[in-house]
Amino acid sequence: MWKWSLNWGEVTPKIVIGTCPMTPDDLDRIRAGTGVSSVLSLQHDDCLAYWKIDYPDMRQRADGLGLAMARCPVRDFDVADQRRRLPDAVRTLAKLQSRGHRTYVHCTAGLGRAPLTVLGYLTLVENLSPDHAIGLIHAGRSGAVPAWEAYSGCREDLIARYRETIERRAYELYEQDTKASSEGNWVRAENEVLRSVLLGAP
Repeated sequence: MWKWSLNWGEVTPKIVIGTCPMTPDDLDRIRAGTGVSSVLSLQHDDCLAYWKIDYPDMRQRADGLGLAMARCPVRDFDVADQRRRLPDAVRTLAKLQSRGHRTYVHCTAGLGRAPLTVLGYLTLVENLSPDHAIGLIHAGRSGAVPAWEAYSGCREDLIARYRETIERRAYELYEQDTKASSEGNWVRAENEVLRSVLLGAP
């Protein structure tokens, strides 16, 4: 039986993954212990209800601490929902990062949904390889178990949705350098288009 305690680990100089704050006082501890300037919650309404977390109270304390709060609800243990919701979660984290925030990313245990979101951000926005990204995540959060099925499915969905844009970009890359490999052009086009989409500029 998992037992909650407030704990966290640094994944990059700007991203920390941890367990959820249960009370407004926990935000004080997070702020003092991590030096973050923003908090991204992946907790679903069901999580808040189960753990009796008063999110409006959290937001009020965060305002007093100067913490930017963001929330992107994702269902726990629901791969299909995680697959659907991952782009929104990644966009939300990307927006916080673009504003210069050091961000505390949490679900409930900080082992599934939060690492999945950071994995998506590091690979789809920062263009790290999945192996490199999961290595960073495990170095900071050793018990992390992001749902790879949700991650892979999300990427497949994005590629299918923006296939025509990817094809156009791959052809542009070919015209710029006819000696480059078609496979390399396609991978680069995928990366560029998906990053643009998740940064809000499709």
